[in-house]
Amino acid sequence: MTISKLSTALGAGSQIPTAGRFAQISSGGTRTTYTDGGITYEVRTFTSSGSLVVANSGVVDVLVVGGGGGGFTAAGSGGGGGFLYSPRSFLQAGTFTVSVGAGGATGTTRSVGGSSFIGANRNTASFAVSGGSNNWNSTLGATSGNGYTVTSGAGGAGAGGDSASGVGGVGLVSTITNTSVTYGTGGSVTIPVTKGANTGDGGDASGATATAGGSGVVIVRTIIGGSAAGVAASGGTETTYVADGTNGVNGKTYKVHSFTSSGSLTVNAQGFVDCLVVGGGGGGGALGLAGGGGAGGHLLALSSYLPTGTLTVTVGAGGTGGVSSTDIAGNSGNASNINLYYALGGGAGGSNAGDKTLGQNGGSGGGGAALTSGAGAAANIGGSGITGQGHAGGNGVVTNTGSGGGGGGSAAGANGSATVGGAGGAGVSSSLNGVSTTRSGGGGGGGDTAGAGGAGGGGAGSINGVNATSGTANTGGGGGGCRGANTAGNGGSGIVIIRYSID
Repeated sequence: MTISKLSTALGAGSQIPTAGRFAQISSGGTRTTYTDGGITYEVRTFTSSGSLVVANSGVVDVLVVGGGGGGFTAAGSGGGGGFLYSPRSFLQAGTFTVSVGAGGATGTTRSVGGSSFIGANRNTASFAVSGGSNNWNSTLGATSGNGYTVTSGAGGAGAGGDSASGVGGVGLVSTITNTSVTYGTGGSVTIPVTKGANTGDGGDASGATATAGGSGVVIVRTIIGGSAAGVAASGGTETTYVADGTNGVNGKTYKVHSFTSSGSLTVNAQGFVDCLVVGGGGGGGALGLAGGGGAGGHLLALSSYLPTGTLTVTVGAGGTGGVSSTDIAGNSGNASNINLYYALGGGAGGSNAGDKTLGQNGGSGGGGAALTSGAGAAANIGGSGITGQGHAGGNGVVTNTGSGGGGGGSAAGANGSATVGGAGGAGVSSSLNGVSTTRSGGGGGGGDTAGAGGAGGGGAGSINGVNATSGTANTGGGGGGCRGANTAGNGGSGIVIIRYSID
């Protein structure tokens, strides 16, 4: 199932859990189950109108097919019913009316298929399609789930196909029930064939003979398996908390797996979680007038899929700061990741000595060095950040001592100004573990007046003869850049946090 949050849901004022929660259905339709890949699915199939009772809100897959249009003896065949497959859907707890559209009747007058939908009425339902039309009214057919009709007899399918040659448009295939079924095929101008119920197929027509359209169907699928009806995992430091509305859906209980060092997460039941991945911060620059280190990339991936199995979790180390006395430049931080979700390490701060190294690119960019002369111009430029993870480092000044601050998760590093080092860019606040915490702050630039570290673990820069401050561990904060013959700050290590609801 490919499931994620929706921006809208059935019912006004719905609260949508961010991840890990599959709906629990207590009654409605014909219930079947099947197991695929170690996961058991529950399917509720409505072949006629009824009620769906959702005991606990959550995510589902929904298929809605309208009734096929009836064949018309004098004018042509019926269009296939509308087809809607919505795999990223949310249902809140409650009882919902389910309407299954009837197939259009055959005869000497046009007969449109009935609409299918979940909700009080078709106009306000989140999941709704119209029935298929026939060639009497192409406008109605065109709005019936992308169905089409033509004037020379062949009905169009919910798949959007049409034909003037007498062959109906091809329908759409769904495997939501674990069986491949084609729905919404357009009727043909041929020897009429009786259409099956709950297919949404359009009726055929040939001369004075025609057949009725097939009725529609509504199918809802969820994952079952215990009270959580979702993810089950172990690994890292495990905690739980009850959300108060600021850190999740009010009253929901969340399980959290926090990794402050590399390890593994064992996923026993696959599903969708919220992931926070922060890379290691970049080390501050040294060798003269040096920029602050960029923050580690800050990646918040909501409703992220994790498969079953043992997944490697990598927590990136921060980059080491430069050492002026031994002519060692700063190093960029290391990436953190779990499964397919990566946050890059922060870029190292630039240095004003020797080859005059630039602020390095990274999750957030390192700050540029200040230059006491025009030599090596452009070495004062801050490094670039990665869109969605961080921001650029600030620039150092030319012919003075203010170096650039490292970029942060939510803001760029400040440029150096005259003798003042630029402040590190601010980080990003997250409450994925239940506590609001700011991470991925950039390191401050060195100068005669040192630049402050960015909120979220960024280390402060230094003045001449004083070592700069390192980024805070497990925040991805950048290390401070130094001024003169001293040592720059190291970048702070990253962190990986996984969260999902368990009630």
